[in-house]
Amino acid sequence: MRLISILLLWTSVYGQTSLPLLEEFDSFDGVGEWVSPGGTSGSDAGELCFNIGSSYSGNVWYIFESPIYDFTSYNSVELFWQQETNLRPGDELRLYYFDLSDSLWYYFSLEGLGNGFQFATIPNTANQITFDLLTTGSGNRNGKYAHISFLELSAPTVLPIELLDFEARVDRGIVYIDWSTESESNNDFFKIQRSQDGNTWESVGEMKGAGNSTSRLSYSMEDREPYFGVSYYRLSQTDFDGTTEIFNPVTVTVDKPYIVRRYNQLGQDVSNDYKGLVIILMSDGSIKKILNFN
Repeated sequence: MRLISILLLWTSVYGQTSLPLLEEFDSFDGVGEWVSPGGTSGSDAGELCFNIGSSYSGNVWYIFESPIYDFTSYNSVELFWQQETNLRPGDELRLYYFDLSDSLWYYFSLEGLGNGFQFATIPNTANQITFDLLTTGSGNRNGKYAHISFLELSAPTVLPIELLDFEARVDRGIVYIDWSTESESNNDFFKIQRSQDGNTWESVGEMKGAGNSTSRLSYSMEDREPYFGVSYYRLSQTDFDGTTEIFNPVTVTVDKPYIVRRYNQLGQDVSNDYKGLVIILMSDGSIKKILNFN
């Protein structure tokens, strides 16, 4: 059975996968296509078909494998497919996905779901999907089959931003905050906040976001009057609708400024008991001037 769908199909062989995506299984083994265990013989009238020939073989692990996807700009991915099965007792039909977060395969058992439309949700860290048939059961294989008519992939929510990095560093008493994004969706603005205890936060400043972007963008901000000692900096992002996401903080240590040099108006180094105008250079780059009459 073929699914007639009015959904548009967007595919990206390289880079981010745009959703919704409809796999109709009408061809295999090409660029950006699923790979079948027996070449194009795995397609039967536009279906992902495991009974290659009249029936499937026994004690075989059949695998139909998807191309590599990139779902990282989405919160999660919804899977929707139609299946028709008539399996022997003990044979197993599975849907696998590979999770990049821990480099492990996970699966859903499908043989007990029956025929018709089915649903599943996978994380945005998944990058590949397979339909597998394990023919390790027993009994006559005549007339036994498993067909997947289509697979539709969609996402309920697009992540507002895909954050690549966020860091804070100290140079001559100034804290420099840098971050970059891989993509942005409906991003209104960023806010940098700081804290001495990790609980109470105050704003350092705000910066306008790009709105919508699929290119890498870099941002930076300075805190010229930081706290001394250990402090925390964090990034928050706010959508146009007011929804805010807060990212994990980073720590910095700002040493209290100390005297680097004392000198007079002629640029000559002087001692603590020098009488007259004394210019003091601090470790944070600041300069103080005092009149010493003692």
